[in-house]
Amino acid sequence: MQSTNRLVFLGTGGGKNVMFTQARKTGGIYIELDNVKMILDPGPGSLVNARKLKLHPERWNALLLSHLHPDHATDANVYLDGMQEAVLVAEEHCVLQNKKWQGRKYDYYPCISLYHRNRVKEVHAVVPKDKVTLGPLALAAVKTDHYDPTVGFRIDGSRSIGYAADGTYYKGQEKRFDGCNVLILNVLVPKGVQAKKHWHMGVDDAVVMVRKMRQKPKLVVIQHFSFLMLRNDVRAQAKHIEKETGVRTIAAEDFMEINLDGMEARGT
Repeated sequence: MQSTNRLVFLGTGGGKNVMFTQARKTGGIYIELDNVKMILDPGPGSLVNARKLKLHPERWNALLLSHLHPDHATDANVYLDGMQEAVLVAEEHCVLQNKKWQGRKYDYYPCISLYHRNRVKEVHAVVPKDKVTLGPLALAAVKTDHYDPTVGFRIDGSRSIGYAADGTYYKGQEKRFDGCNVLILNVLVPKGVQAKKHWHMGVDDAVVMVRKMRQKPKLVVIQHFSFLMLRNDVRAQAKHIEKETGVRTIAAEDFMEINLDGMEARGT
């Protein structure tokens, strides 16, 4: 299956333990929409996986970072070595230093080096509600509820993609993704288990979020799996979300491709 509008999951693992063991790959998501090619949250191994799948990252147009954690951003500088004409869109703490967050000083180092910031075509350091134009695409940064500064993304073109990124569900989050064709949720906590506040979304909260959407997506994809999710059968967790919401839901697999025109998924 080849499509000019597609997603390719270069890794579906999340959290430090899965990242370190590579029980699931942590390469992020390759997005191709309306002839714009981009990589979202490239953790360790992303470039290797992209080369393996012959996705030609030297031809990509943009790199998107939701936050600076290593399972999301480790390969970002590696990509930027070769993507010199690319646009970088990143939560502001990925590229700026000595910033405050939530009214307090935030002790961190940007994950994108000054050297690499100066090599790319454009740098957009974003906070929630910021908007960026990528050719024919409109990209919006979306608020999250994570323990470190994080944004989700909504990408609108001939198809609409919602990516909630890391964080627990908060009231009104669903409104940011109304009308998306596909909604990607990072789900690290299985059904029946209380998700730790400000950490990661659980299956139960994913159900609440999708139920509350006025214009529901055609497809929900859960990914970024922890060991806890992997031990509890991610496909069964996806089926539970589908049963409770009435929206087709699938659990992503490493190297899975989704055709955004027909919403068909297959392994590559």
